Amino acid sequence: MSGDPGGSGESDGGDSSSDGDERGGAGGDASVGDAPFRGAGIDEETAEAVLVDALDDPVSPSPAADETGDGDGVLGNDEGDGFGEAGYGEGGHDETDLDPQPEAALGQRTQEAGAVRRADAAELREAYGRVRAYFKTRPERYRDLQRRLKQARIGVTYDEYLETSAHVAAVAAVTGAALGVALLAVWPALAAMTTGGASVELPSFLPGLAAALAGGVVAAATAWVVRNYYLPRRTIAARRREIALTLPYAITYTYALSNGGMNFAEVCRRLARADAVYGEVSNEFDVVVREMDLFGNDLPQALGNVRGLTPSESLQRFLDDLLSVLESGGDLESFLESESREYLDEALDEQASFVETLGTLSEVFVVAFVATPLFLIVVMLVVSSLGSSTVRETTLLVYLVFPLAMVFFLLLVDLLSAPYEQPAVARRTEETSETPGAVTDDERYERYESASRRRRLRALVTEPFATMGRNPATSLGLTVPLGLAVAGLAVATDTVQPTVAAFLEQPVVTTTGLAVAPLLVATAPLAVLHERERRRRLVLTERFPDVLSILASANRMGIGVVDGLDLVVRWTSGTLATELRTVRNDLAWNHDFPAALLAFADRIHVPGLTRTVRLVADGSRASGDLHELLEVAATDTRARAKLSRTRRRAVGSYVAIVVIGFLVYLLVVTLLSRSYLAPLEALPELPETSATTGAPLSADVPVDAFELLFFHSALVQGFGSGLLAGKLAENDLKSGLKYGIGLVVITVVTFALFV
Repeated sequence: MSGDPGGSGESDGGDSSSDGDERGGAGGDASVGDAPFRGAGIDEETAEAVLVDALDDPVSPSPAADETGDGDGVLGNDEGDGFGEAGYGEGGHDETDLDPQPEAALGQRTQEAGAVRRADAAELREAYGRVRAYFKTRPERYRDLQRRLKQARIGVTYDEYLETSAHVAAVAAVTGAALGVALLAVWPALAAMTTGGASVELPSFLPGLAAALAGGVVAAATAWVVRNYYLPRRTIAARRREIALTLPYAITYTYALSNGGMNFAEVCRRLARADAVYGEVSNEFDVVVREMDLFGNDLPQALGNVRGLTPSESLQRFLDDLLSVLESGGDLESFLESESREYLDEALDEQASFVETLGTLSEVFVVAFVATPLFLIVVMLVVSSLGSSTVRETTLLVYLVFPLAMVFFLLLVDLLSAPYEQPAVARRTEETSETPGAVTDDERYERYESASRRRRLRALVTEPFATMGRNPATSLGLTVPLGLAVAGLAVATDTVQPTVAAFLEQPVVTTTGLAVAPLLVATAPLAVLHERERRRRLVLTERFPDVLSILASANRMGIGVVDGLDLVVRWTSGTLATELRTVRNDLAWNHDFPAALLAFADRIHVPGLTRTVRLVADGSRASGDLHELLEVAATDTRARAKLSRTRRRAVGSYVAIVVIGFLVYLLVVTLLSRSYLAPLEALPELPETSATTGAPLSADVPVDAFELLFFHSALVQGFGSGLLAGKLAENDLKSGLKYGIGLVVITVVTFALFV
């Protein structure tokens, strides 16, 4: 059969192995051996037909949803039962059951206001203590907190959470009282430091008591509000954002499995187990499974309970529509296909809005980090030339205000970019045990974990470059000490002196030896490794949709998956060809298509492709006919790759704005140093007379200090601008290292040659 993962018997079960060796060298590393027991492969005419079908006529979504002709959409199609074999929609359900009260959701009901009798209060105090019993007897006051704790998936009851909050507030009150008394004692000394003779004295009783009460109340109230209001809401917001990010992928996953004929209840179970790939959406569907398995609810009731409690509006809307289809017996596959397309269109619209936001941020950058610093520096310089000392204020701007402003601006960009980030796949995609407690309770588990840590550490020591290639951030463990060693070597050899006088006398040489060179040594390898890894992922993401299209076309023509992978290896080259050859050999030797795909996903470490591979692997278990599944995966992957390309093209101009803005800043400070400060330093000192009193004198302007401050401000602005350019272009600060390093080098060369 064409959908058999192992290919047909004639293709995979022969005795000849010579053909596999001939095919293996066309597109990748010949060190990976071919399967030794392969039969005859694909002839050239068939291979050419598959490639033409896959690449000249790209795979498109099934038009079934558009050919119904009745205009009723998914709710008007009465041909599908909506539930597969289970038939959940046969009897129907009361509509009120699908929208439960929040306190009844998840099978965890709260006590009503009159449920606790006075006689029970003493028993509760004896069992739980006075603090917890106080909260436990007043559930109606804390209904909102109970709902927030459930939405945040904080696994404690509201009374236990409030008891802990009370203890935290008590500790904060004591700490705040002590700080209040200490501040009252130290404040007069701080105020008297300008006149000299300051000393610290303990305050009198009443002011000290007032300070202690004020500090304790403020600290306790802050701790109570942060723990009971801010933290749950922050957790809920993070879950809501991740659900919004992963829901389109999860809908495509459910569509692929349902399209293969899998019962939707089993689809929910598969999605719940795929938490390593679909994150919080899987956690929400895990609640659906728990409602069915533990509380005995049917599928619509379980979905309705989750719908009433989920923090995500998009998931609520999806579950509302899903319940309507399930209850009416509509065509579930058509509904999921249309939802997948709808969410992809929404992603396109949101990305267009986000690109406009990035354009606004780039303009704000020019105003806030080019025009404003230049204005402040020129003002300080002019005021200093008029006789006032502004070195202290300029130093504060250069070393504190400008860096902190850059950090806060980067945090702002990160905050605005968070809803559009590609959610990461944090854990491995292998099937996990359904009883993790049985594993972690095993006495051998600790030894296994310890051995795994030692093995990773040994790999880092014995194969550092391979480890750094897989995870570029680990290179900092080697390069940061090397950078510090470079600075230490420069000091030890008397190349530079770590003194203020040396910075003022030779600002470029001293700064380069103590700061710029160590920075380049520490960050340049990370930038190179990260860029190499980014390009590898980009190539894989761009070419993988064509791989799926070729496999889908080959499978539709009756060609097995192994021979289809042979065809892909011939057509492609590089890292992708090597990895796909490994998948082909794994499949030919072990005949386990899902396991081979999941191992491939673990090797490449690309989140978007990991989701696609998981979709194909799980879908292959549900259906033996793979071409429909591969077409769905190819269409979705190609659309999202196009989405990424569109964003990269759109933000290129904003990166140019940031870089040009910094170059303007560098030009201005260079001209100020060369054309204004240098002539001032060359002027002779004039005697103070009535004619010269109040005139700008060269001795009154600390030229060396301003030149040093200008140089350092340009370095700070250059490195920060580079990080911002990377954040705008790739939504990743590490991608900005190459820009930052380049701008820092330009700054050093400019000041060395022209100042």
